[in-house]
Amino acid sequence: MNPDLLLATGDLSEDGSRASYLAMQKLFKPLGVPVLALPGNHDDAAQLADAFPGSPVDSIRVSEHGPWQIVRLNSCVPGKHEGHLSERALMDLEDFLEHTHSPLLITVHHQPICIGSPWIDKYRLFDSEDFLCLVDRHPNVRAVVWGHIHQAFETDRNGTAMLGGPSSAINALSGAQKFTPDNIGPAFRWLELRDDKTLESGII
Repeated sequence: MNPDLLLATGDLSEDGSRASYLAMQKLFKPLGVPVLALPGNHDDAAQLADAFPGSPVDSIRVSEHGPWQIVRLNSCVPGKHEGHLSERALMDLEDFLEHTHSPLLITVHHQPICIGSPWIDKYRLFDSEDFLCLVDRHPNVRAVVWGHIHQAFETDRNGTAMLGGPSSAINALSGAQKFTPDNIGPAFRWLELRDDKTLESGII
C-alpha cells in the first residue's frame, strides 16, 4: 500500500519488556515509514516511549500529517485492563483543541463508547464523558480511532467518525458475550487523510 506512516494503537507487546519493543523496531524498520505509537494495556508506557519516541506517557502527543494533526493519548492504567484518561491529559487536550482549527484525528487505545461486545466493553475507556464532550464541542475532530477491541467497528457520533481497529494478531467475532475467535484471522484498518479535510477508511 506504500503508506506514509504507521499508526500502532497499542498492545505492541504482551509483557512490556524492552526486548519485545526492540523486536518490534526490527519488524517495522523495513517499512521505511514513521511509526506513531501509543500504549495499550499490555504495554509499559515508559518502555514504549523509549523505543518509539513521541509515544504519549503523561500528556498528549501531536504529529502533523499534511493539513491534518494526529493526537495520541495514553489511556492505560498500570495493572488494569480497562482505560482511563488522566486529568492532565484531558486538560492538555482541551487546551490544544481550543487553539487549533486543523482537521484532527484523535487516537487512544481503549474504546470510548460501548461497541456491543460484552467481553471487551467491560474493559472500555471508563469516565469517558469528559473526553466525548470535548470531541462533540470541536467539529474539526474528524475521527476518533482506537485499538483494543480485536474487531472492526465503526459508527458516527455527531459527524465524527468513531473507528475501532481490528488486531494484527487475533480477532474476535463481534457481539460475542465472551472472546470467540474470528476465523477470518488478523486484520488492520487503513486511513486516508485527504487534503480537502475529508477522511476515508477501510479494513484489510
